[in-house]
Amino acid sequence: MSFHHNYEKWERKTKPENCPVCNAEPMPEGMIDLYELPHSWLNSEPVECIKWACHVTAKYHGIELYDLNDDELLGLMKDVQVYAKALKKVTNAVKINYEIHGNTVPHLHIHLYPRYMDDPFPGKAIDYNKKREDIYEEGEYDDFVLRMRKELDILVKDLD
Repeated sequence: MSFHHNYEKWERKTKPENCPVCNAEPMPEGMIDLYELPHSWLNSEPVECIKWACHVTAKYHGIELYDLNDDELLGLMKDVQVYAKALKKVTNAVKINYEIHGNTVPHLHIHLYPRYMDDPFPGKAIDYNKKREDIYEEGEYDDFVLRMRKELDILVKDLD
């Protein structure tokens, strides 16, 4: 639920002691951890509005980018860079869209959306209300998870 619908609840969650991420509350049903880097976790779920969408969640509490100190900001953006590079390679996307909202969970996270010539939202923003349970064919999502982890292992090894 967005802060637009229940501002008091959202405002309470802005404090680290009430933040669902900082308190390691369970992720939404179906969401999985794909990978972990020094400053973030990469998550994904099989119910989405566009195939292969992922989220990068910061390991430290902040709501806005300006809440981070320089080291945290640089570290997070470097992690995003690695995740996006892997996502583009694995999905053969034309472009990766980066979106930061925080309207429902007030903990800094970045949505990564691979975009294609034939994606369901050509020439416009992604409609988050159009999440579908049938977006993936049988075994397709599990294959994506394996390919992302393998590609990220390669990229991380090359960084060392």
